Amino acid sequence: MIRKVLFLISLLGLSCSSDSITHSEKTSFYKIYKDIVISKPVPPQPQQTKEKKIYDKAWLSKFNQPIILLSSLDGKKTATLVALGNYKDKLTWVSADGISVSFSNGILIATRGYSQDLIESQHNDLNTLFSENTSRRVKKYRYINGENRYRELTFICNIVAKTATPSFFLDLKLQTTKFIETCKADTTNHTNEYYVLPNTSIVLKSKQWISETNGSVIIDNYYSFQNNLL
Repeated sequence: MIRKVLFLISLLGLSCSSDSITHSEKTSFYKIYKDIVISKPVPPQPQQTKEKKIYDKAWLSKFNQPIILLSSLDGKKTATLVALGNYKDKLTWVSADGISVSFSNGILIATRGYSQDLIESQHNDLNTLFSENTSRRVKKYRYINGENRYRELTFICNIVAKTATPSFFLDLKLQTTKFIETCKADTTNHTNEYYVLPNTSIVLKSKQWISETNGSVIIDNYYSFQNNLL
């Protein structure tokens, strides 16, 4: 009888000890989860702001060869191109990553390195385009489609000239003539803008359309400033 009583007491002690251990474990886990849930949030790291590049005469003076600058319309992508060659008054410029653009009298006539290149273009009035008498013109753009065949777009364009347009280049403010060229084909249309030195055919800056896939690009002709034309 005494042995049974002692046995029951020992079981009761073990039970209490087990409850104590379980309670202790629950308390420990509660503290862990409590620390996770109510812990103070880690303060966000300050974002590093990218320093905006300043394109001024000091920046341009670092180049010892003719350059132009290509930019996306939002200004987030830029590329500096150097002169590659001049063939029959057609200037070709190339970037470090292999993009090349060709111009005739400041007009974009061909590109290489884009996802949809302007293979070639046909113009019959490039020598007189920036005379204020030009109001309507026709041009043809040629591309290669997915079947490696030529696709040609014929644009009918209207041109409006706005004289005495203030424009900023590098850290200079100049008066320019702004030519707005609105072009339309059967399947697409675009608008080009040219900022021209008055009474000349020197295009200081322009927005020109490449293709349906690539849209338009901003072109800064810094060669005009390097060549002491201004």
